[in-house]
Amino acid sequence: MRIHSTLTRTLAVTALAATSAMAFPASASAAPSTVPYLCPVEFGGGSYVLEYSRKFDVSAPATVRPQQTFTVAFDPEPINPRTEFNTKAWDVKFVYNLPAGAKVLSHKLVGGSNLGSSKQTVSFSPGRVTVFATGPFTAGVDADVPTLKVNLRAPAGGELTTSVAGTSATDPGFRWMAEDPTTFEIGELPCYPNPATPVVLSRTTVS
Repeated sequence: MRIHSTLTRTLAVTALAATSAMAFPASASAAPSTVPYLCPVEFGGGSYVLEYSRKFDVSAPATVRPQQTFTVAFDPEPINPRTEFNTKAWDVKFVYNLPAGAKVLSHKLVGGSNLGSSKQTVSFSPGRVTVFATGPFTAGVDADVPTLKVNLRAPAGGELTTSVAGTSATDPGFRWMAEDPTTFEIGELPCYPNPATPVVLSRTTVS
């Protein structure tokens, strides 16, 4: 997998401006959590792993009863590619780990702004949920992808947590395609959460 150097600079600049990760659980009233990512890229004949981060505002009840229905809401920070390195971005994907043992009952997307012609879809796989936005999203403009609300049924007991999914460049937890404003070359930015600094987005105790 190759990515052009201009897009590599995009991630590098973004990483310098990012805040440090807050590794505490979210609840209905918690502040947004910052998730540190690793983004493997190749250019100039070499392979590199760049650091990046994104904020997520995820809410869930602190406690639920066994078999109780509850909702987790996933709200990522807006998409806003930097104008000096991008003309636009598209095919954006957010992947989340769902609480182990909880049963998915339903879901919906709510809110969002500056989405233009973008279409947003949701898909589920074992233990995960993915929000996909087609874009395109113009550089320099906040495009707020809708909040995903997932209704779940709690298991008989335990601690229910959510987090950003992804393990590698071929299994990213966040990715987008982008175009360079000078060369008009296109590259993919595949990122996965840094396993050295895991972040719990929400934590719910069944009791």
